[in-house]
Amino acid sequence: SFLQTSLSHFDNEDFRAWLIGLGIPTFSGTSNRIFPEKGIKPIEVLNAIRNKLVENKVQIQYEHEWTGWKDNGQLTFKNTNNIQPDITVFALGGGSWKITGSDGIWLSIFQEMEINTIPFSPSNCSYQINWPASFINQHEGKPLKNIAFKIDGKTSKGEVVLTKFGIEGNAIYALSPSIRKDIQTTGKSIIHLDLKPTLSVDAIFNKLDKASQKNISEILKRELNLSPQQLGLIKHLVPKEDFLNKRSLSKLVKSLPIELTGMAPIDEAISTVGGIDRKSLDGYFQVINKPGVYCIGEMIDWDAPTGGYLLQACFSMGFKLAHELNSTAK
Repeated sequence: SFLQTSLSHFDNEDFRAWLIGLGIPTFSGTSNRIFPEKGIKPIEVLNAIRNKLVENKVQIQYEHEWTGWKDNGQLTFKNTNNIQPDITVFALGGGSWKITGSDGIWLSIFQEMEINTIPFSPSNCSYQINWPASFINQHEGKPLKNIAFKIDGKTSKGEVVLTKFGIEGNAIYALSPSIRKDIQTTGKSIIHLDLKPTLSVDAIFNKLDKASQKNISEILKRELNLSPQQLGLIKHLVPKEDFLNKRSLSKLVKSLPIELTGMAPIDEAISTVGGIDRKSLDGYFQVINKPGVYCIGEMIDWDAPTGGYLLQACFSMGFKLAHELNSTAK
């Protein structure tokens, strides 16, 4: 809810129009996500944004490592002069992908200033599964396509890839909040895999029951068009008595329980949750106990599935804050 007004004032169509103004046309993909037109590289998008900043006379200072505040409010930097700002807007990112500079070291500086923070945790990441060696040795790197995962009444469709560590992919990323909560609370999370999201349990049972073949594996392959890795999952995870019972098997094809036992390290996650506690900020992202200091973007404790949602919300926050500062200045 804290993002609602930001998104309503600068939505995805506004974002697309803004990119057009930078010379970056976009299109809507089959997933309804927005992408730059084919042939436009990420570096070209970055350069277009940077050129707009320079055109607007924004000065960009590189290799300035912020180290904190002085008692008089000055910003201190390593190996350079202090700065006395009128307004400070922090957009320091999360704690993943240290190679890009997002190391999350800034968290301790805010803690020292008695600004409430929340430790970083991985989000949009791969999850650990203790696969049987005989299964993963055969199916490592293979995808599970057109499937869905369910947990806590939420469903996420898409695909994942089987890895030695476990699974990763868009179908699992969207369920990160629920999975992470379970793992942090109990050390594991049980999700349910739907191998045929377009079919009901009854429809699956009818296909299995009416099949002329007697071999269950052949029936699953021919009647449900399951891939070798999907068949492998069923054989390794379904008890023999359920595998031979078509009614029980039909239910498990729709809801196969899988136990997740861990998350990828933070530095391997696409994004992180944690950072500045939202309760420390007012409605315009100003730090309540430090007037004139604002925090936006992934450095605030909020969560979203990857696929443009993180970017959209960050830009929307920036838009909302910019208009607030502009109206205040007037």
